[in-house]
This record gives sequence, C-alpha cells and structure tokens, in this order.
Amino acid sequence: LLDIPEELMDNHDLTVDYILTPTRVIKTNCSCSKPQGIIWSKVDSEMMEKIPILKSLQFRERKAGKDVALKDEMHTEKKELHSLLDQRMSSGKGGSAIKVKTNTMEMARNTEASEEQIESSCQKQLNAPTRVTAVYMGNLPRSLRVSELKNILREHNAVPLRLSWQGAQHRVFLDYKDEVTAGEAVTSLTGLSISGNIIKVELAKSQRGNRSKHQNTEKNKQPII
Repeated sequence: LLDIPEELMDNHDLTVDYILTPTRVIKTNCSCSKPQGIIWSKVDSEMMEKIPILKSLQFRERKAGKDVALKDEMHTEKKELHSLLDQRMSSGKGGSAIKVKTNTMEMARNTEASEEQIESSCQKQLNAPTRVTAVYMGNLPRSLRVSELKNILREHNAVPLRLSWQGAQHRVFLDYKDEVTAGEAVTSLTGLSISGNIIKVELAKSQRGNRSKHQNTEKNKQPII
C-alpha cells in the first residue's frame, strides 16, 4: 500500500477508513477530515450546466443562509459591482449610492426568482416517473469485467444510461432512454461473441410485455365514425 502525503490532500478529497481485501482488513488511521456537503467555491458555472441538480441544491442552501458563491462567480460579481459603483460615482449625479443599492437589490430579487423557477423545474424532474427501456444481455463469460463490457458497448455505439451488473448470474441489464435507442442497441449487439460465448441480447421481459400490450391495444382500437 502507498500512503499519500497529507500535504497533497485537499479539502474536497475523501479518504477511506478501511481497505478490505479477500484476506485482510486494513485500518488506514487517516486523520484527514472528510468533506461535508458540496464545496461551492470549487464549483464553476460550466459544472453547474453539466450537472443540473446542483442548481437546485445551491438554491436550497442559499435559502438556508449558507455561502454558495461559485468559483468563478465571486470574482465576477465583485468586478461588476465595483464597475457599477465607479460609473455611478464618476457621473456626479446625486443619490448615486442609493441607485447602486437599488439596482443591486433588484438584481438579487431577479436572481432569487430565477432560482425558484430552477428549483421548481428540478423538483418536477426528480418526481417525474423514469421511463426507460431495458435490454437484457445473458451468457456473459465468468471472467468478464464491468470495465471490459463498457468498452465493448462503446465500440458498438450502445452505451446505456446505466447498467445493472449481475455477474453471478452471467447477465447484465442495460437501461436506454427510449425503445428506439434500445432497439438500435439490440441490433448493434446481436451476434456478439465474448471469449467464445455467444451473447444473448434482447429487450428485457418486462419491456417485451409492455410492447406487446401496446401493440395489442393499438390493434384493437377502432376508428370513431
């Protein structure tokens, strides 16, 4: 085992207390504190766009009175405020300080309203039922690893939203965003052979049942005259 010097650890690094191997239980005795929640000063605007749920979490923590200023936000806000102050003061108009304060408060209100909309939107997404289509892959080799399977899926342009690995049963379930994408994955993976095993690839049973039910419903529909 290789110990990482504590001076190389940052406040966002998460250490482990124990390391488990097939034959040993190793206690690390690490004294580094673990991060508590999101460290917003290390999050930038690009990351916020890539991970939408962060906007909802930021809104909640701001309402709780926590400092949620982003890495690139603090510098930008200070720069804009100083620039606005300079413009107001240099104009020589009376009551400039009051105008600056009013504009700042208006910006804050607009930001809060926008964040409430984001919170509402994120909450709807979290509560919305997830409709995915699952694909079953069976007869996987005993020696196959998850990382190897992921590489194979990439090579066949069949990367799922997520996968449920059941190595002991030599199978895996792949979730795709809709039936069309799942069907394309089945077509791409059909006939796949891994380590001499011909892999069985098909829509999961529940998906096949739903599709048959849907097809029968459509068939039984009669036009209204």
